[in-house]
This record gives sequence, structure tokens and C-alpha cells, in this order.
Amino acid sequence: MIAGARGRIRLAPSPADARWDPSTLPTEEADEEPRWTELQLASRDGDIQRINELLSRHKDNRMKLEIVNEPAIGYYGQTALQAACMKGHETVARALLEAGANVNAPGGNNIYRTAFELACGTGQIGLIRLLLDAGAVFDPKKVTRYQGRTPIQAAAEGGHEAAVLLLLERGANINAAASPSSGVTALQTACFEGHVSLVKLLIARGADVNGLPGKFSGYTALQGACLAGEVDIVRILLGEGVDVNAPGSLYSGGTALHAAASRGNMEIVKILLSAGADPNSAAGRRGQTPMQSAYLIGEMDIVHLLLEAGATGPLTGGKILFGNGRTRSWTESEVKIIR
Repeated sequence: MIAGARGRIRLAPSPADARWDPSTLPTEEADEEPRWTELQLASRDGDIQRINELLSRHKDNRMKLEIVNEPAIGYYGQTALQAACMKGHETVARALLEAGANVNAPGGNNIYRTAFELACGTGQIGLIRLLLDAGAVFDPKKVTRYQGRTPIQAAAEGGHEAAVLLLLERGANINAAASPSSGVTALQTACFEGHVSLVKLLIARGADVNGLPGKFSGYTALQGACLAGEVDIVRILLGEGVDVNAPGSLYSGGTALHAAASRGNMEIVKILLSAGADPNSAAGRRGQTPMQSAYLIGEMDIVHLLLEAGATGPLTGGKILFGNGRTRSWTESEVKIIR
């Protein structure tokens, strides 16, 4: 099946159909939208009857292998097995594996998510065990081009403690690095999502509280907790000796104090300052300060608090960090009053 420019889908005949002409299909360069085969669509929908019907058409094992392993096409395309695993269809996944599906096939060329990673994101233990027994790889060398995750990162994002424990028992790397762009480690995503008990579990199992953020727009564990306003997790991390002044990602990040200030969280700002956060730490290419982050969203109380803590420099000149779209325009007279 093929996703058109307006989201409509038309069926692509099987390659076995004599009328089917591959040259009529849009090329990857011309169309980066996902394009689906009949089997991929049926797998996504959990339609085991349709899947069995499609597979039974091909008595030749070589042809059946080709059909069941049709590659994912487009930025967000998926193989049949990946589509089934994303939706948690264990029965479908088992049928596809028995038909010869490649458990470690790459996903679409943007997200690059494997069937195993998608299964771990559902937290379904039976499905995860099925893929493990089929030879699923824990930490693929190429996680993603942009925003992909390792299986343990996927499980941690959903707060699936049983899945995380199973993966650790099978040898998963608890500190697997974040993907190059905006990916996060297992601990970082657990902190951002507010999974307190999972955060404790990961730290107890050796998770690095100072793991580096994704290069371009990721965050550290402490920055993630501050962004999400997770006070309890902030305290847990500080108790574990986290670097309160760790720098953020290259383009849109900042320190934990920047994160708290950019979200207007007075309680966390106070906690961080008490823990030694630098009120004059610079972030991004413009050297933005936490005070500028607070000023941008109109948090005058935080601006005053940071000034009392020794913040210096201009109020203007900052930009939105961490993707926060909340802003407040100030007049010159208001700036003088704040000062």
C-alpha cells in the first residue's frame, strides 16, 4: 500500500502479480512518506487471517521470504514485523518470524527503529521474549540517524520496569549512549517522564547520572527532570552527586538552572541554587543566562531571585531553550523596574 501526498492509501499489488510494475512506484527520492505493502498493513492492524492468506499464496520459500521481508520505505516506514511489534501484536509477530522475518531489519531511514525496540516500547514481556529468542540485538551499532532509541531506552521511556529488568538480565547496556541528535539514555528519559521508581532502579543498577545529552537537542538526567518539573527526581539526582552545572546540548540546551528557569519552576530553581547552581552559567551560541531564560517567559519572581543570587548581565538577548514556546514581551520601562 502507498501513502499519497494527502494521506490517502492505495494498494500496491504483490510483486507476484504480472500486472505489477515497480517502475510506476514513486522513488525514495521523490516521496519520503511511508509506503506499505499489503502484508505490512495487515501486520500493523493485527489481521492474522489476512496475513495467513497472503503468505499462503506463495508456496516457494524464497518468494515467501521476500514478501515477509519487504523493506521499510520512507522516513517512517516499517517492515511487517516492525508494524506488528509497534502495536503489540504478539501472535502476528510469531507468525511472521516463523515465515522467516528478519528480527533485526532496520526501520525507515529517518527513525531507523527495529522490531525489538518497538516491542520494548510496548512493555509486553511475552513479545519481548519472543524476539529475544529469535536473536534480537540489544544495542545495534547504528541506533538511528536522528531520534532512535535502543531497546532499553524505549522500555524506560514507557516506564516499563519489568521490561527494563528483563533486558538487563539478558545483558543490555544500561548506559547506552543517546542518539546523535535528540536521543536520550534510559535514565534521562525516565527522569523526563517522571518514572520515580524506575529512576531509582536504574541508578541502583549502575546508570550514569551524568550521562551526556544528545548532541543537538538532548538533555542530561537532571535537565530532563527540571524540564518536566519532577521535584522528587531532582532531589534524588542531587543526592547521587549529579553535576548541577553540566552543560546542555549544542543548539537548544542549557544547564539544569536554565531548564528550571525556562519552565518558570521557582521551587526547582531554589533547590538548584542551594545545590550550587551557577546563576551566570552561559548556554548556547549567544551565551544565554538563566535570568534571560526566566525573563523571556515573564517570570519576574525568578528574575529577582537570580539577581539576589548574584546573576549579572543584560536581560535581553536570549532565545527560547529546550523548545519552550512560551514568551513574554517587555517594555523598556518594565525592564528598568525589574532592574
